[in-house]
Amino acid sequence: MKQMDRRLLILMRLREETPVRASDLAQDCECSVRTVYRDIDALCQAGVPVASMPGEGYRLVPGYHLPPIAFAAEEAVQILLGIDLALGLGTMAQRDAARSAAAKVDAVLLPETREAVARLRERIRASPQIAGELSPHLPLLQEAVVGDRVVRLRYHSYEPDRVTKRDVEAHLLVFYSGDWHLIGYCRLREDVRDFRAGRIESARLLDETFVRRKIDDGYDPGDMEIEVRIWIDERAARWAREDLAFGFVSEEPADGGFVFTFRVRDVPRLLPWIFSRGAAARVLSPPELVQRLREEARALVGRYPDA
Repeated sequence: MKQMDRRLLILMRLREETPVRASDLAQDCECSVRTVYRDIDALCQAGVPVASMPGEGYRLVPGYHLPPIAFAAEEAVQILLGIDLALGLGTMAQRDAARSAAAKVDAVLLPETREAVARLRERIRASPQIAGELSPHLPLLQEAVVGDRVVRLRYHSYEPDRVTKRDVEAHLLVFYSGDWHLIGYCRLREDVRDFRAGRIESARLLDETFVRRKIDDGYDPGDMEIEVRIWIDERAARWAREDLAFGFVSEEPADGGFVFTFRVRDVPRLLPWIFSRGAAARVLSPPELVQRLREEARALVGRYPDA
């Protein structure tokens, strides 16, 4: 923990009504007791009146008030729910940072607000899940995105099924469809590409930096090249809406069901979603996707020959 963050956390803990022991502060800050003593001394030199209570610990002198951070209970819950999401989607270091942030939020709440927040959090929870394991390359990808760095990837493409080496200008990290995705300019394809973190076999940060491009629309479904229209029967439509594939644009009623429209860069990425609908789905366009489904269906039937 950085010195400024550590001292801010100590200051927040000292606001509590009961004294705090140096050993408890050291545990919260993940530092030595000696470091806590130095930090408290620095706070005193800065004009913060810290009272030492023998056998009990430290606290701010009664009557001294820091400018309040007045979170309403609902505001605090939303912040803490966001932190819960970070706990579920981040690396170990990111989870530690999230826990530290949660402690800081809790420390500045008024007692009555803290009680209301505790009640709300018992009833409102966020439990995000990653499909598979969290990519070990996530910290490196984050460093690349923050530092405008080029990253060299060995990436396992879905279609075709092979591994290629890519030098990517790392622009964005986005979480959707159960995994983190790196959005960046691929120098091999000379275009903006979406790299699913779980498919990255290796990643290396290059010394090279880049000038950021305007790529916000590079992964927007409205700017994808291929339009796909899929009819889903009425009974299955509600379940399809709960698990929409990436690239969804719109839906409209038609013939006892609904037509779902997607825009994608390549049609194979929609195959798993279509097959999961079973006979309740019928692809209307494009023709190449219809043909690909026929081929996959024949191969599937071939797995189960008649006895």
